[in-house]
Amino acid sequence: MRVGHELSPEQLVKGRLVFTPEEGWKGSTRVSMYAKSGENRSANQLDFGIQVVSAGEIVAARRELSDVPNRTAVKENSFGRLRYDADSLTGGRYAVRSLPEHGSLELVEPILTARKATLIAAVFIVAYAALAGLMSLAYMDVVTGTIITVSLSIALPVYLLKAGGFSGMEASFAAMGDKPHHMQFWGVYSTTDLINFCLPPFLLVLGDANQYQRIFASRNAKGARAAVTAMIFAACVVELLIIASAWVASSMTPDPENGKYILIHAARHYLALPLGCLFMVTVVGIIISTADSFLLVPSTTVVNDVYLNYINPKAGQRRTVFLSRLLVVVFGVIAYLVSLAFAESTGFFQKALYAYTIYGASITPSLVAAIVWKRATKAGAITSILAGTAVSLLWSEAEFIQESLPPAISDLNAVLPAITVSVVCLIVVSLLTNDRRTPRGDV
Repeated sequence: MRVGHELSPEQLVKGRLVFTPEEGWKGSTRVSMYAKSGENRSANQLDFGIQVVSAGEIVAARRELSDVPNRTAVKENSFGRLRYDADSLTGGRYAVRSLPEHGSLELVEPILTARKATLIAAVFIVAYAALAGLMSLAYMDVVTGTIITVSLSIALPVYLLKAGGFSGMEASFAAMGDKPHHMQFWGVYSTTDLINFCLPPFLLVLGDANQYQRIFASRNAKGARAAVTAMIFAACVVELLIIASAWVASSMTPDPENGKYILIHAARHYLALPLGCLFMVTVVGIIISTADSFLLVPSTTVVNDVYLNYINPKAGQRRTVFLSRLLVVVFGVIAYLVSLAFAESTGFFQKALYAYTIYGASITPSLVAAIVWKRATKAGAITSILAGTAVSLLWSEAEFIQESLPPAISDLNAVLPAITVSVVCLIVVSLLTNDRRTPRGDV
């Protein structure tokens, strides 16, 4: 990095600038920028203050500066990413006026931007789903599930060895300053956090249409029962391996930017090249399989439940297959556009939690009731879906609701109130509209 180097607002906001202080140095310094165009002309200076402190002072320093725009605290003999406040950026491009003293400033750019990578992935996923169909995904699940279980079983002891065992992990977390509680079983999460984070994926798995699609594709009930039993055991093993591997690898990864993708970062930097490549390929395969499943389920549903029932019941197989593939493309384009809408506003975890909440609170109760509760009705299911979706959206987006509730309740994610309302509506409306002469299967 040199004086006069030009930067875009995205680079400044995304934390692409990395500051590394001189070894053993503590104190205050700054980076100075000026706008090349826009309202903030070159006469107006844009500064970013950096405070380098010892490991024992880093937590207090970061807490003190958390609400101060364009300021950060960096631990000595470490590094920090400079994230500019978006509201302070009024120009189109910025140039470096002066570099920080007692340290170096580096611009770290990804080889492939997130938008380009997303577009490439979307094109491949949609094309693969449209051409390959469900059977190819079933075989892919077997292969990827086996490989990721084996690779994680090998990777976990490797990570633990490189981290220096549990004592090494404890020392590493303590040295990071703000992670002393990461060696505790519950970590830094409260009971409310555990409900907010664990309940949405639980409800998603319980009502996952992809899962039921695969189960009902079994040749007989015996095969489906055996597959579900094996799936539960395998899922528990894989999830525990993923959590443990991420936990151990995070003790060796002080940079929060890398911590967002800890398993991918760990596979690249801490594993032998063949094992790391195998793990990365498997991760890509799982992502493709999951995305394709979520494209095939709605397309199959629209064709079988809408088109063949109400529009063209006599449609031939060739027309049905063509329409199904066309719908995969349509839904894929819609999904890509939706992902762009969320790209800048939230991180991946927030996106996933938001989607899981809406799906789990609206779809899961009706789906489970259709299988296990004879008195569930179509009216109850529709009411449950609408109520679960409405509560999820209002609880997440309507600020006046959060402001009017006590903190103990407002801190809850939308999933708990949404699933409660959804289940109550399903039961009450089904009982009110239930006709005992109606055979099972009305939902």
